[in-house]
Order: sequence, then structure tokens, then C-alpha cells
Amino acid sequence: MIGFWSKQRDRLLPQSIIARMTLILLLGILLAQLMSALIWNRQLQATERARLTEVSESMGARIGQTLEFFSRLPKSYRHIVLDQLRDMGGTRFFVSVNQNYLELEELPENDLQGLVRGRLIESLAAQFDVSNRTVDVQFVSFDDLRILNNRNRMVELPPKWQSFALLNPGDNSPAVVVQLPLGEQEWVYLATVFPEGRILVDTVFNAERILSMAVVTLTAALLTMLLVLGIVRPLRRLAKQADALGRGQTMETIPVEGTREMQTTIRAFNQMAQRIEKYISDRERLFASISHDLKTPLTRARLRAELIDDETLRNALTNDLNNLEALVKASLQMIKDGAIHENSEPVNLKELAERCLNSAKVEDLPCRSNITADLWINGRPLSLERLLTNLIDNALHYGRAAEINGWLEEDSIVIAVCDRGPGISNELKEKVFEPFFRIDKAPTSVHVGLGMGIVRSIAQLHGASIELKDREPKGLIVEVRFPL
Repeated sequence: MIGFWSKQRDRLLPQSIIARMTLILLLGILLAQLMSALIWNRQLQATERARLTEVSESMGARIGQTLEFFSRLPKSYRHIVLDQLRDMGGTRFFVSVNQNYLELEELPENDLQGLVRGRLIESLAAQFDVSNRTVDVQFVSFDDLRILNNRNRMVELPPKWQSFALLNPGDNSPAVVVQLPLGEQEWVYLATVFPEGRILVDTVFNAERILSMAVVTLTAALLTMLLVLGIVRPLRRLAKQADALGRGQTMETIPVEGTREMQTTIRAFNQMAQRIEKYISDRERLFASISHDLKTPLTRARLRAELIDDETLRNALTNDLNNLEALVKASLQMIKDGAIHENSEPVNLKELAERCLNSAKVEDLPCRSNITADLWINGRPLSLERLLTNLIDNALHYGRAAEINGWLEEDSIVIAVCDRGPGISNELKEKVFEPFFRIDKAPTSVHVGLGMGIVRSIAQLHGASIELKDREPKGLIVEVRFPL
């Protein structure tokens, strides 16, 4: 299950460490912003509920007292009182008596408006008898507040009426409009601005809040990206040098920089690379001395074998010495081929394959290349020629024919050497890479069983993989995949 979820994670997330860390941190920041907004909204609403309750009760009491006083006046005096109210307190209340109920465009309903409406009606009812009347409380945008009739907006009043109008709150606070009937064709209309009533209109995700969240998120994302770039830069250099070391190239000492953990990793890698280079150098000197030191005893043993009178024994001993010399030479050649000191350069695999096939045609066996396009890789020419030569020799020796195919895939170049021989079983396809292993014969002076081991070493030196496949109807395919 761990492998499955890891694959799903890698499939969904970006491949770059910078993009992946930035995306994860960005999502974390957005989630934190959302949670903080919700907590802030909950705390704000709790505070505002207490304030709104107090303001609603006070406003309802004043409105109730005004209506109680107004309802007791004779109809002939009401217009006089209205004029006095407008002259004395027009900035806080607008009161009129209309013949009909005014249809107003209300603001979207929320629970806080319901709280204010309920508290206001309760306080109003405590001052004025509304048992036989329908009290209508509406919340209207100040810019849409209409008075006297449905055609007149308060913000469009003529200059001489401006002193009677409500003051523009300037903070998106709504107007509270109370309408209730006093008699036939007689509706009392009272409007006032709810003080600091933005909470009755705005939501937690208003434009200012969203803009603030976007600015904070983008700033955090930018700083995160810069931070990750500083962390990843030495990691990329380390990966590049590790790849060069794996390909057998001369590695440069990596500058020690970055975080403390990264510095420790770089120091350890530099020390490891130095030990590997020293080991390879020591191994080359060791085998060079072995090659030199073995020549004398082998020559001495061959001379002594010639002095043996028994011809059968002499021939058997000479054959053993020849095989021993062939094994030693092959082993030394394998070490030499795996440690050819040459610089990497662009290599055209099509031309290289054709050149190797031309060299093999001296055996008068069928050879051909089906590579039609130029396939370029960055590699070691002599080592790659040795790889193809070994594969072609095996195909000619065991399959009596050699055919080379090559093609370009999305992220690799594939070279396949095919033959029409008997093939090998699945159980032996991995053993053929073992030193001195031959399927049905003992090592000889011609074939000692090191060719496929050399092929794999050179392939690994170039970061390539090698695979043996069956060919239909018979034969073997050796497929080498070079990464781009």
C-alpha cells in the first residue's frame, strides 16, 4: 500500500522539488488563511452580536417612543410635528406618513439581520402597542433608500431637502426602515442609518479580505520559492556530480555551501569520491603489477613443460598453461576496458554500429544495421565500440548472424543487437553476466566468458541498462537503453 500511495503522490504532484515544495507550502498558507478568516469571523460576530443587541434595543425604544407620541397626535397636527422633527433631528431619523406601503429593494438576508430585527421589534413593542399591526423592518442599502414613494431616492433629493435627509454613513452601513399602518391609507415610514452596520452587509470573504489573503499568499509563495531555490541549488550540483561519478567521469570537488545538513552531505560525498578514485587507481596499479609478475612464472612453467618426456602429460600441461594465460589476459583486459581513460564526447551510434559491423564482415556471416536516423549520445567512443563489438561477436558466434536496430524513445535511445541462434532460458539470462560463465562450454583461449560482463560494465559506465529478450521464432535480443 505504501508503494501505491507513493506512486499516486508522485503522479499528482509536480516532479520538480521547487514546484512541489512551493505548491505544498502554498496550499498550507491558503488553508491557514482560510482557518484564520473563519476564526476571525466567528470572534467578530460574537463581539458584534453583543453590540448589535444593545444598539437594536436602544434604537427600538426610541422608535417606539416616537411612534407612541406620533399616534396620539390629531391628524391635523401631524404634518407640523413632522416638519419639526425634520428640522430638529433630520440627520438621525427620517419620518413620513404615506398613503401606501413602499416596496423597497432589501439587502441579502443573514442571521445578524434577523437578530437586529427581532431585538428592535421587541424594544419597539415595549413602547408602542403593535398587537393589531404588522411591523415591517427592512434593511436597505443607503444608495437605494426610497422615501415618500417608490420613485424618490434620498441621495437624489434637491438641495433644499438635503438638511432633512439622513447623513451618508460612508462605510457601507445599511439603512433600517420601519413601516407600520396607523389607519386606513396611512402608513408611518421611519428610516435611520444603523451605526457601524457593515457587519450586516459584508461577508467574511469580502473584496478587501480576499485581496489581503491574495497579497499575503503570493508574498509567502515568493519568499518560499527563493528559499527553496537556495536550498536546492547545492543539491542540484551534488546530483550532477554524482551522475558524473557514476559514469566514470572525473569529478570536480563540490563547494561546501547551503544548510548545515547539506554541508555535511557534500563533505561526505567529496570524501567518498576521493576514496573511490583512490581505489580505482590502486586497482589499476595492482593489476598492472600482476600482469608483469605473472609473465615470468608462466614462461618458466611452459619451458619446463617442454622438458617432459611423456607427450600426453606435456600436451595436457601445455593446454592448461595456455588456458591460464588466456584467463589472466582476459581478466586484465576486462579491468582495462572498464577503466579506459578517455573524455566523453558526442557519439553517433548509427555510424559506430556500421563501423563495428564492417569490421565483423571479415567472417563472411550476414551482418546488417537497421538504424536509419542519427542517434547521438554523450559517451566514451572506445568503450562504446568495445560494447558493440562484444555483442556483435557473440551474435555471430552463437547465432551465425548479427542485426542491429536502434530507435529513439521519449527519454532514452535504445540499441538492440539481434541474432537467430538458439537463445537462452530465462534462468540463465542473468548468469551470463557473471565472470567466466559459459552456458555449455568451459572457458577457452577464444571465449572465456567475460564478454557480457564487460558489456554490462561499459553500459553502467554510461548510465545505461541492459536486458536480454527472446526473439521470435528463435534467437536472442540484447537491448541496451541509454538515458537522454
